[in-house]
Amino acid sequence: AGAIGFFPPSQAGHNRSHPIAPPRQGVDRSFQTMANGATKEDAEEEYKGNLLFTGCTDFSVLGKVTAKPALELQNVPSPTRFKCLSGVKVKHVLGGSGAQHCMLIDAQDRVWSWGGNAKGQLGLGHTTNTSEPKLVEGALAGKKVVGGAAGRFHSVVFLSDGTSYSFGTNKMGQLGLGSCKFSILSKKKDQEEIHSEPIKNQVVDCSSVTCGVEFTLWLTGSGVLSAGSPEFGQLGHGTDNQYNSSESSLKMYFQPQPAPRMIAALADKKVLKIASGNNHSLALTADGHMYSWGNGGYGRLGHKEQKDEFKPRQIEVFTHRMALPMDSKIACGNMTSFATIKGGQMYLWGKPKATGDTTMYPKPLMDLNGWNIRSVACGNGTFAVAAEKSAITWGTALHQELGYGPTGKKSSANPDTVKYLEGMLTREVGCAMGSIMFLIDDEEDVSTFPEWEAPATITPVEQPAKKRKGSAKGGRGRKKVR
Repeated sequence: AGAIGFFPPSQAGHNRSHPIAPPRQGVDRSFQTMANGATKEDAEEEYKGNLLFTGCTDFSVLGKVTAKPALELQNVPSPTRFKCLSGVKVKHVLGGSGAQHCMLIDAQDRVWSWGGNAKGQLGLGHTTNTSEPKLVEGALAGKKVVGGAAGRFHSVVFLSDGTSYSFGTNKMGQLGLGSCKFSILSKKKDQEEIHSEPIKNQVVDCSSVTCGVEFTLWLTGSGVLSAGSPEFGQLGHGTDNQYNSSESSLKMYFQPQPAPRMIAALADKKVLKIASGNNHSLALTADGHMYSWGNGGYGRLGHKEQKDEFKPRQIEVFTHRMALPMDSKIACGNMTSFATIKGGQMYLWGKPKATGDTTMYPKPLMDLNGWNIRSVACGNGTFAVAAEKSAITWGTALHQELGYGPTGKKSSANPDTVKYLEGMLTREVGCAMGSIMFLIDDEEDVSTFPEWEAPATITPVEQPAKKRKGSAKGGRGRKKVR
C-alpha cells in the first residue's frame, strides 16, 4: 500500500505483466543529469556522446490537436541521428516540460537549438521554426556555455564564469533583464518584447537554471533568484502579484517581475538543485529536504492538498530517515514531480496520466524499483529515464516521441524500455513538447541508426477547417458586427 505499481508491457511481445526488471549488475552512481537543474558540478564531469532524437519535426503543429504535419516533416518514431550533427560530439541536452524547442551543448561548449521559434526562443536572430539543430552565436560566440533550460517561448543559459544569457520573449519578464515593455494598460498592439538573439541578463555567479512556461529560476552563490510570471506563486515571494487593472470593471492582471529577485524563504538554506515544471518548482537542500511551490493542482507539490503555494514549503515526506541524498535526481513535469531517495528508488507525485487518479504526496514508482537512475526528464505529459544500459519512456505522446518504433505504441500509460537503445549507455535524456532527446555515450556505436535531414522544400498541407462558433444546426449563427 502507498506504492504506485505500474505494470508496463515488455519490450518484446508487449505482454509482460510485472514491473520492468533491472539488469543484474553493480550499482554505479557516478553519473549526473543536466536535463532538470543543471549544475556546475554536473558539468564538470567531462563526457561526450552522440545525440539521438524522436518525435516532432514539424513544430508548427505543436499544441494543435487536429493539425497535420507537412509531408516532408513526419514524426520520427524511433531514435534517429541528425545529419547536420555528423561529427559533432554532445555534452548535454537541454529541454523543459513546457518548451516547444530543444537545445544541446556540444563538446566545444557551444549551444545548438531547434524547434518552435515563434518568439525567437532559438536565439538565431529570426522567428522561423527550425527542424534541425542550428548553432547559436551572437553574444554567445566564443563563450563557454555549461548549462541551460527552455521555457515555452524563451531560453536561458549560463557560462563557466557564472554569467547568464537569455533569448526569446520577455513578455512577463522571464528573461531576467530588469525590465519589460509589456503593459496591460497600454492600448498599443504588437508590443511584446522579443529578443531573437542572446542577451546578457542581470544574473551573476549562476550554477544552475530552470525554466517554467513563463518564468525562470537561477541558482547562484547567494541563493535562488526568480523572474517572470507570478500567476500561481511560482516565483516564491509570497504573492501572485494579482491586481485589478480597471477602475470601472473587474479585470484581474498579474504584474510581471522582470528583475531577478532572491527567494527569501530559501535564503538561509544551502540549495543544491532546482527543477521547474510548467508552473511549479522544487529545491533540494544540503540537509536532504525538498521544498516545493507554485501551482498546487493535482498534488504536484506533494503537500496532500491542491493549494497553490506562494513561497517554498517543505515536503513532509522527505524528512528524517527519508531525507534525500545530495545526488538525488529531481525533475518536474507539467503536472508531476520526481525525486530519487537513498538507494536510488524513484518517488513520484502529482498527475502522471491524462486520466486516472492523482498522487497527492510522494510515493515510490515501483516499476523503476532496483534501477540505478542516471537521468530523468519530463515533457508536457511525457517522461524519460536513463538507467543502467537502458532508456525508459512513457506518457501521453502526440508525436511518437516515446521511441517505440513505427509499429509500436504511440503512447504508454506505464514505463517501458526503448528497445532500440537496449544494451547502450544513455548518459542523459531531455524532453520538450513533442520531442525526446537521448545522449548516447561516445563509446557506443550509433552508426546503424537512421539519419535525418531537414528537407530543402516543404509542401503545404491543407489543415482541417476550424468550426465556426454558433454555426451548429439550428443555431442562429454568428452575429454581424456593426
